[in-house]
Amino acid sequence: MEDKKDFTKQHLLEIAKEISGMNHFIQLSTFNDEMTISQVVRFFNKQGRNFTKTMIQNYVRVGVLPQPVDRRYYTKNHLILLTLIDNLKLIYSLDEIKTVLNPILKNPDTFEDDIIKVGDLYEDYIELHKKALDDWKRYLPDTLEEVNKILKKYDIDEKEKDVASSFMLVLTLMAETIAIKKLIHLISAEYLAGKEE
Repeated sequence: MEDKKDFTKQHLLEIAKEISGMNHFIQLSTFNDEMTISQVVRFFNKQGRNFTKTMIQNYVRVGVLPQPVDRRYYTKNHLILLTLIDNLKLIYSLDEIKTVLNPILKNPDTFEDDIIKVGDLYEDYIELHKKALDDWKRYLPDTLEEVNKILKKYDIDEKEKDVASSFMLVLTLMAETIAIKKLIHLISAEYLAGKEE
């Protein structure tokens, strides 16, 4: 078994860099217009994304994804939304995703009346995602430093300091994740849920 690296600020940044390297956004130029559902599934499978016909049909059925054109063809906008849904579903339920997308996609049957054009939304989402990952470069080392200051009040054996530091950092990040989910819920409930015109 490989020896664990010391849990330092530098190693934490290496882990964060690894995550930012996992950025699996699909470039807009690779999206095609007017693909059948089988072609959409193959397209995403080639991109390393696991889609099935049933999943896509379910997204249409629940109103997260507009109907295909002529009930058969998926456009670039459909593919963009599928990419966003795939990314968001890692943490959020389909109902939460629908609540967030609902006011942007005024009519679930068309892209014509969207508040923000789907292509623009996708590009902006990628930029915001990159910025959030860049913010880790400052935030994570500062948080680890705070955690280590807290741990100084405990009599922790030198061999156990990395375990204690990583535990406290994970606990801190989990608490932050819980708070962020609550904040998202409150903002969504007040400004996004049921705001149909």
